[in-house]
Amino acid sequence: MISCFNFLDMKDVWRYHFGLWPVFLIFVLTFVGCANKEMPELLTPKNNHTLTNNTPVLAWSPVECDWQEVWINGTKMDSLKSDVSSYVPFALSYGENEWQVVSVKGTSRLASEPRNFVVEDKPLAELPEQSQLLRHDWLVKSSALTDLKGKELSKGHILSDEWYKTSLPATALTALVRNGVYPNPYIGKNNMHIPDANDDFNVEHDLLKYSHIKGENPWKAPYWYVTSFKLNEVEPDKKVWLNFNELNYRAELWLNGELLADSSEVVGMERQFRFDGTNVIKRQGKNHLAVAVFPVDIPGEPGVPPLEPFGDPGVNMGDGRIGKNYTKWDALGWDWQPAVRDRDMGITEDVFLSFTDEVELQDVYITSDPHLPEADYADMVISGKLVNHSTVVKEGTLSGEIINEIDTTQFKVPFVLEGGECEYVKLDKNALKQLRINYPKLWMPAGYGEPHLYEVKLTVATNAGDVSEIKELHGIREIESRVEGSRIFTINGEDIFLKGGNWVIDMTLNWTASRYEEEILLSQNANLNILRVWGPTGVPPKRFFEAADRNGILIWQDFLNDYWGTFKNTPGYQPEKDLFKNISAGIVKRYRNHPALFMWCGGNEGVNPREDLLVNEVLANYDNRAGRFYLKTSNGHGLHGGGPYHSIRPDEFFTHPKLHGFSSEIGSSGIPVIESVRRFIPQLGEDKNPERYPVDGTWAYHDAANFPGKDLRKFTALDNIIRKDYGGLKTMDQEGVEEYLAKAQMQNYAAYQAAISSIGIQMWDNSTGMLLWKSNSSWPSLVWQLYDWYEQTHAGYYAAKKAFAPFSVQLNRATGEVFVVNASLRSYEDVSVTAEMYSVSGEVVWEKTKDANIHKSKAFNTSIVIPDEQELVFVKLKVVGDKEGLLADNIYWLHPENDFRALFKIKTPELKSELTSGDSQGSDYRVSVKNIGKTPALLVRLKLVSKLSGHEILPALWSDNFSTIMPGEEKQFAVTLPKGACPDAVDLVVKPVNE
Repeated sequence: MISCFNFLDMKDVWRYHFGLWPVFLIFVLTFVGCANKEMPELLTPKNNHTLTNNTPVLAWSPVECDWQEVWINGTKMDSLKSDVSSYVPFALSYGENEWQVVSVKGTSRLASEPRNFVVEDKPLAELPEQSQLLRHDWLVKSSALTDLKGKELSKGHILSDEWYKTSLPATALTALVRNGVYPNPYIGKNNMHIPDANDDFNVEHDLLKYSHIKGENPWKAPYWYVTSFKLNEVEPDKKVWLNFNELNYRAELWLNGELLADSSEVVGMERQFRFDGTNVIKRQGKNHLAVAVFPVDIPGEPGVPPLEPFGDPGVNMGDGRIGKNYTKWDALGWDWQPAVRDRDMGITEDVFLSFTDEVELQDVYITSDPHLPEADYADMVISGKLVNHSTVVKEGTLSGEIINEIDTTQFKVPFVLEGGECEYVKLDKNALKQLRINYPKLWMPAGYGEPHLYEVKLTVATNAGDVSEIKELHGIREIESRVEGSRIFTINGEDIFLKGGNWVIDMTLNWTASRYEEEILLSQNANLNILRVWGPTGVPPKRFFEAADRNGILIWQDFLNDYWGTFKNTPGYQPEKDLFKNISAGIVKRYRNHPALFMWCGGNEGVNPREDLLVNEVLANYDNRAGRFYLKTSNGHGLHGGGPYHSIRPDEFFTHPKLHGFSSEIGSSGIPVIESVRRFIPQLGEDKNPERYPVDGTWAYHDAANFPGKDLRKFTALDNIIRKDYGGLKTMDQEGVEEYLAKAQMQNYAAYQAAISSIGIQMWDNSTGMLLWKSNSSWPSLVWQLYDWYEQTHAGYYAAKKAFAPFSVQLNRATGEVFVVNASLRSYEDVSVTAEMYSVSGEVVWEKTKDANIHKSKAFNTSIVIPDEQELVFVKLKVVGDKEGLLADNIYWLHPENDFRALFKIKTPELKSELTSGDSQGSDYRVSVKNIGKTPALLVRLKLVSKLSGHEILPALWSDNFSTIMPGEEKQFAVTLPKGACPDAVDLVVKPVNE
């Protein structure tokens, strides 16, 4: 079917209010056409393919045209340049999605045939058995645009006109962007084309002209979320509960014409609400649910946005007034994220129905105490509440199973509950000898052992037939901490050198369960063993913690506070006290069973003004057995913060006064690869700024900004290094842009390598751990990340992977000393440490080898010292074991004046590569690359791309990448791709920087 037609922009007509738009669209594309003209061909996703990713790469073959349009579900989502062949959409709804590409040339429009794909994934938390997820077919509209109230809406009295269809979770802004009302805020400066929740900010930046409610702030009135559903088949005597795992900020709930709760009761983010709908729900026929979601009480005013090249990023957390709400404070904007226009108002986690009998087990809390150092047994304690919802006496048993890889422990205890009674139950070894676990498998963090997990299955059964069941995963571990110069954490009797990053949540809260798991896998693959969930970003869903449990990633969770954003804890910039207490208690109870969660922290860079409440009430009552450490502040009590956050030359990391002890925030560059930058800056390189090309105001808006005055946090620091040390770019065109970003990858690699090594070589002597600022990003950013918002890694990720490895070889760039850093519990005997110096042409000009025994958990100075270089050289380090073979390697480029311009004069190397599949599911691959030429191959980037579209498959977990390969050298690589992400064949792309 080929069509050629003229028409006006009809997105308002095509918007799919009730899913009727495809009929009209197909009619137009089928019957208004002219034959024999080439049209765009859609390539991926394949038709009817099911994805867990709600921001998939849409790829096609473009045709000659003036520009292109991407249409999704009947809405024009974007206009693109004529040569663009892929697009990453704003987070799509779950369920079926249809898309097309329209090529425009003059007055002619050529549309591709439509294609469909399905987005589907697990809920953001494990739901009780038999639960009914209310994910699909929600309609959203501002209450300012309808006279209908909750009573009418929850009786099905709704018209389709101007209601916007979405799945959940979804903020109000998410629902409107999905329907084409507002542009994708992640791209370019689109966010400055969306009105803000603050009236003064709107006036200052003339944003009300973009409001879909003419002349009004679109985020002041509540938004109605309305859906209709039929109840799944369940036993008629089951109680029915309506559950909300999170809303923001207040809500009024109506079901079948009845008010379940008002906005004085449903208030605050990071809370779970459950309402008894047994007497309101219809067992037959349709049920109608209407939820009015209210904005935060005080939206606050964002800081000044950086709109010009190297602009001032403004004040973090703006005027701080958002602190009066218990919500995501980073929604007011930070120096790594713009203000979220609606402050994330909406239904932000899953909504579902659950079903129970009259007796229920609640608030289960499982802890254990291993007998160390022998680890010959561990004593488990299980507690919870038994609730009788009926008015009659209930008798029965509470039975349990504790299951590991090799055996199952069982127990059973009787109970009697009076009508309406809620009984606290606590079981320990004194009550049940089965709760002493003999020779337990211990939970250890990544790099130090296996994160062994037990499944604890608890079942309540009454003589009357009531059944309630809860399953939890449990890890047996002991946490201790002490200060010896800086803070040391010990798990199961072993000192753990903590290596990690600060972590933040997607700014519009649209990540899927699989995405949260991939965040953990990307961290583990980089050899991180800890993530700090930074306080003002909030608390991520349970799937994030579950993935951390399974993969051995320790989680440090902040409570809500920011010392600077609240103007040094000024009174009146915090939520109401009882609300703060209730939400904090709920968070503790929801997450306390996760073994990965090893530390609570009072707040970011300052003691929480409600520390007494947190420690002596919340934690004392609800997490008093797990042995978790409470840290008063992120930058004190054995830790320190303060960066450096700006780019410095690699050798300067080793003499920086901040880089010792335990640093909770060390920043580095983290510029993404060019494919990512082109996705969020579509006009990349079009602003011909002669002084700092290609950096422009859009770069600044995406965090390439300069703090004013003497503040060192300036993107110009990195820009200067790229231009001075690496030679900048030769031409002001797309080739120049590619050159600039390629040289940024060289600095990425060297900077992350040095920042981490500067701490690692001091392990236990003068340092006990470090966290990068940051390891991920909440939106497409140009700074402070190991991998970007698209899950694309850059060169610094793989430098960090080597430096963070449990066993690594590292160079002190200030002194030339070579260290072997063994951050594991294994000792290595009879290893050979070799240092080689190469000329730019790839010839060995100096070499030294030393045999050594490397003890566990030790940074070993090999006494090898690299001679002072007089010109540009490479230094390659490696450690080889007699039995193990290659244990670690690393490579550096050095020049006495940091003049690396000659690197880009090295001739293109000749490489031979081979790709083999490692499994039948097409997710694991092996790659070999050999340099058969006569020149070094610099930062060889490996990509597996879809053979059909040519676009990289992400996230890709490589054993190594951006690797420098010397003449005659051959390297082996392995990579794991998401299962099912590419149903077609893949191609290997091998590209060195000096190609």
